[in-house]
Amino acid sequence: MTLKPKTIVLFILLILFGTILFYSNILQYPINCKDDDFVLNIPENATADYVCNVLDSSSCINGSLFKIAMYATFSERKVKPGLYSLKGIRTIRDLVILITSISNDRKRVTIYEGSNFRDIAKMLESQLNISSDRFISLCYDKNFIKSLGIDLDIPSLEGFLYPDTYVLLKTYNEKDVIKILTKRFMDIYNKEIYQMDSNMSILEIMSLASIIQGEAMIVEEMPIISSVYHNRLKRKMKLEADPTVLYFMNLEDLENFKKHSGTKKSTRIFKKYKKMKNPYNTYLNYGLPSGPINNPGLEAIKSAINPAQTEKKYYYFVADGSGGHIFTTTLKEHKIAIRKIRNGYKKFK
Repeated sequence: MTLKPKTIVLFILLILFGTILFYSNILQYPINCKDDDFVLNIPENATADYVCNVLDSSSCINGSLFKIAMYATFSERKVKPGLYSLKGIRTIRDLVILITSISNDRKRVTIYEGSNFRDIAKMLESQLNISSDRFISLCYDKNFIKSLGIDLDIPSLEGFLYPDTYVLLKTYNEKDVIKILTKRFMDIYNKEIYQMDSNMSILEIMSLASIIQGEAMIVEEMPIISSVYHNRLKRKMKLEADPTVLYFMNLEDLENFKKHSGTKKSTRIFKKYKKMKNPYNTYLNYGLPSGPINNPGLEAIKSAINPAQTEKKYYYFVADGSGGHIFTTTLKEHKIAIRKIRNGYKKFK
């Protein structure tokens, strides 16, 4: 029996309607993460399949349904990397839109490795509707720190605001943002660091990592720089780390120090602060500073725990003028290296 044209058209329309209804129901499927503060981490070059697996393992939603929604909306190749807070995300449709395009109510912000919380507060104030003063005040608030689940005796949240790219609601307040940054730190620490063998406390690890981050421009040098400080600690030598002196400078002096780097003016500023008593000055105090001096990245943290096992035991290093350092074993060699650098040499052998 041959179907009439009208019947065929009606059949096709019914299929289309059913398909649209099916996909519409999927897009309205609710999202319900067990962790209210869940942050979806999408790295560079991540696929829709990767996101599906993360959502599945986090018990937020059925990954297969999400995958169907991504392909049905032709969004499988539009996934954008970043750390996404799912606050306010109620359906699969909301989530698809969230990770494939930055909506008007959200802002993508990047916190760079080595930024201190004052840098972060200033940057966030310029991009979100928050107060930098309030942000900094909360970073010192002992009760607030404990409410974050960080049950440590730390002077502030310096070192615990993990540097990464985040996608944040523009309506977030200071507490909201800090919760996301510290939760990201704890996730990274528990996943990447916790099981690493170390006789140092978290505070000691992060303090050393922050110094390494402040010194290194080349990631490959981080374990060697770490070895220098480990060797000094074992020999009970002062660390004499320049970044710990810069950390205590007031803003005006720090700007002048950087602006006039390598001149007599920057030297005078540095010498003034090198003599100042404060718990971070490793030129005056033995051992590690009282806390981190910035927020280091993962490589610096790992290097703090696993210093390089070099053939020679290095105790000194000096910047070679090209982003790297010259490492030496004795003070005499160190002074020779400094003289050569001042005379224009880029490397010392």
